[in-house]
Amino acid sequence: MKVDVVLVGDPFLDLIFLGLPNFPVLGKEVLAERLKVVPGGMANVAHALRQLGLDAVICGRRGRDPAGRFLAQLMEDAGIPWLGVDGDATPVTVALPTDSDRALVSVMPALTVDAATLRGIEMRAVVVDLPVVSLLPPVPRAYAVVGDPEVEMLAGRLPESLEDVHALVLNQREAMDLTKRPDAPSAATLLAGLGTTVVVMRGPAGALAVEPDGRTVQVAAPPVMVADATGAGDLFIGAYIWADLAGHDLEQRLRLATSYASFSLERATDRLKGLARAELEALISS
Repeated sequence: MKVDVVLVGDPFLDLIFLGLPNFPVLGKEVLAERLKVVPGGMANVAHALRQLGLDAVICGRRGRDPAGRFLAQLMEDAGIPWLGVDGDATPVTVALPTDSDRALVSVMPALTVDAATLRGIEMRAVVVDLPVVSLLPPVPRAYAVVGDPEVEMLAGRLPESLEDVHALVLNQREAMDLTKRPDAPSAATLLAGLGTTVVVMRGPAGALAVEPDGRTVQVAAPPVMVADATGAGDLFIGAYIWADLAGHDLEQRLRLATSYASFSLERATDRLKGLARAELEALISS
């Protein structure tokens, strides 16, 4: 099998409660306007990549629990190929978005890599959780990502080197928590010193990147109205990888990724987010 990008890791079943007037407090019930149920996590990145014209597949355990069976149907409906061995449990996230941010509650099994399945795929790149990069078989190019659980696993125990990682992409809170540095630029500089390009998402403030030699690039994000920020980072990651594989320079990668995430959130639907490539190009040129 030959593809562009393999997303290594279990996709999530996302339950997103939209239209909350405020975050709930203990002992009180809050009514949402509607519930959105979609594939999440690596599936968001895969969908964005496919919308942008790359052949992207998921390589992760296929849970045989009720959540996993439901997720498999949603993945099929979204047209996202899902390869991997059977698993016992499925990661699930409940998202509570309000204003321009969100709160999340998740359950997830331990991270792993299905190396046997990966060896049967010819790819240009993989996306993988940073704590399990060392479990990958040889791959042409690895993009590492983290979430809050992965940051907790690695905080105070950073790898000695990230030279095997083509780029590390994370948001500014994750970067600061991972490094215990007070701001995004110093956190990114520390991580880049381990031997990789570090890309930090900064929400409405845009994004910055630091290369191993210390060169820093920053871009602003286009102003948009966001009703639901869930999946913003995944959209950015997908667009950054697409732009990188297309050969764009670092500044252009950041501009394309921030534009893609921003415009996709502005035009969010009750299905998976992510503009098609033609829509992105039309918005950028307008």
